[in-house]
Amino acid sequence: MKRYGYSIGLAALSALVLIGYAAAVAADRKPPYRLATESGDAAVMDGFVLEGLGARLTADGGRERTGSRFLSMPFHDLMDPDHYFSERNELIVAHRSFMKGHQNDDSYYRDDETVIGADVDENRSMIDVRLLDRASGGVRTFELPLQLPAGTQRSFISSYDRSIVDVQLENGRIHLLVRGNYPPASAGQTLRIYEDHIVDSASGERVDTVEVFRSVPETELSLETTVGLIDEVRPMDGSGIVMLNVKRLKHDDGAETERAQQPILKEWRLIGYDYASGETWDLPKAGLDVIKRGLEPRLHEGKLYAFNEHVEKTVIHFLDSRTGAAAAEPLALEQSATKQRSVRLQGGLIYDSFHSEIRPTVAVYDEASRRVVYRGGVEQTDPRFEKVRFQYFTFNYYGK
Repeated sequence: MKRYGYSIGLAALSALVLIGYAAAVAADRKPPYRLATESGDAAVMDGFVLEGLGARLTADGGRERTGSRFLSMPFHDLMDPDHYFSERNELIVAHRSFMKGHQNDDSYYRDDETVIGADVDENRSMIDVRLLDRASGGVRTFELPLQLPAGTQRSFISSYDRSIVDVQLENGRIHLLVRGNYPPASAGQTLRIYEDHIVDSASGERVDTVEVFRSVPETELSLETTVGLIDEVRPMDGSGIVMLNVKRLKHDDGAETERAQQPILKEWRLIGYDYASGETWDLPKAGLDVIKRGLEPRLHEGKLYAFNEHVEKTVIHFLDSRTGAAAAEPLALEQSATKQRSVRLQGGLIYDSFHSEIRPTVAVYDEASRRVVYRGGVEQTDPRFEKVRFQYFTFNYYGK
């Protein structure tokens, strides 16, 4: 009898677990919050979501409970909230087989007709390139041998740390922007070199290689050059130019003061590169002086933006990417109650996710008219859960 009692008890416990699980699933279908439209057209929010407490909220009333921000676990790097857009999701949904086979590519490009993935295979000193015809589903692959840039010497292959940081397609030519670190042929620290490998998309043959940037081989250990790529805020979209954020720093001299521990900025340059012409230029002082106010430069559709989104009062500056002159009057966004905000640029619209009196809020500005074309905020729908004002929601783009 004890044995049967144990079995009955176990069955009852299992039933309770199943009931609890079913209740949890039911609750998951209705997260305790929603993104409510206050004004404007919710259509401009297509593809955007607010994520918080494991829920995804959309402006059309959609609410989805999820314990993860990942769409698919094999693509575990998709939803990094530090990135502007997670557009690889669109490619995965539309071309899962192609993307799954090349999920580790360094960089991607896509337009209405073509998807291009490329990465460096350092063991073979090769660039592997894959092209997908979106209409037919056909895939082409080719490889390009990598040579050491002039003025560098051979070392352990892995020490070059080469990768493709941008892929573009211009007038039938594929541009593969390769970043690498190389030991100089003469004395000095590691050289940071960016090269544009230009490839005919039909034949897969390399047409030219353009050296975009080469750092100075420092001989003093306390000096260091850092280089950051400024590409399109939507990296997979077509972009005629890229820019490099180059800083030459001097580290502390061993003094014990706190000030001495901070590196001193010796030189700061923003270097532009035009894929079509191969031209490079330095952003003039007027533009650099604006960015030096603690603003972060961003490129979008050939225009240079500068702003700091981690402040309560964010002001967006619009600069000419070649002259550094103001291309338009600055735009002051609504003050946030906290520094936790996210500003995104897309298709002539500026998306601002911030806290209005602690409430998670999204305002969308038309860049040309400066008019707010959408405004919405998170509302609580289940009183059993914590009030909205205590929660922080992350603004993400999942694709349309």
